[in-house]
Amino acid sequence: MQNYFLINEDFNKIIKSTLRTKTSSNVINKLSPISTGWTNIVYKVETDNGNYYFRFPRDIFWEKTIVKDFQFAQYIKGKTSFTTVDLQLDYDNNRPFSFHKEIPGTPLAEKMNNLTTTEILKISKQIAQFMFELHNINFENDNIFTIDNIGLNLNDFITELLDEHVSNVDKVFWKSNNFTMSPNDYCLVHGDLNSSNIILDDNNNISAIIDFGFGGYGNKYFDISRIIGRCPDSFKNNIVKSYEDLQNSKININKLDKNINIWSNIDQSYINYMRTIGIYE
Repeated sequence: MQNYFLINEDFNKIIKSTLRTKTSSNVINKLSPISTGWTNIVYKVETDNGNYYFRFPRDIFWEKTIVKDFQFAQYIKGKTSFTTVDLQLDYDNNRPFSFHKEIPGTPLAEKMNNLTTTEILKISKQIAQFMFELHNINFENDNIFTIDNIGLNLNDFITELLDEHVSNVDKVFWKSNNFTMSPNDYCLVHGDLNSSNIILDDNNNISAIIDFGFGGYGNKYFDISRIIGRCPDSFKNNIVKSYEDLQNSKININKLDKNINIWSNIDQSYINYMRTIGIYE
């Protein structure tokens, strides 16, 4: 049975039904597809009681990921001093999809090239603080996930992602240069902490962290390298220094730079894949 969604489905009907039964919103004022949704089919929905985002998985891999995203987001909710997305999960004919109310603010990606030096330092400290708090959450595996059909360790998850979506030529780098794990560094990780998943308020403070589809088990370098690799160079030293101050020890810069390069290869190989299916030009 097909557990994912096709682009030509009646999403209006599904969204209306969900809002009616799961929220206090009854009137849809506007429903807009978001073209940047490459893992899921995404809609922004403006209602009489605020705005919502709905995500419908495009294939079987992202169908499993959307459940993992929900379970991880629910587990870490309230466990850091930062707001994280209050994700909800629902089903249409046994096919999972997620939705959440819009969090006011602007993604860091849309502001990061126009920030002052003082603002970059402030935001960098907040990014480091969120990562440090997440990486130091005490957890037991059985309390986070009920699923076992997708990689919960970030290494395994990326391997499955590349096997499903990337050509053999484009994933050669992964076979010999994947992320390294150390029992001493084992912790919870966001997994895709990039500038689009960090929301800033009007005063350029972090108002929320979103999108935990890659979330799971790993080590701190996975997250630190991810955000640094997707921000201007002006953020790098500030984020590293702030994280070092919090943990009272140095970051291994060689290890960090290696992971930044791995993330760059992952991004490029997936962009190549998206071009082949017409999502990325």
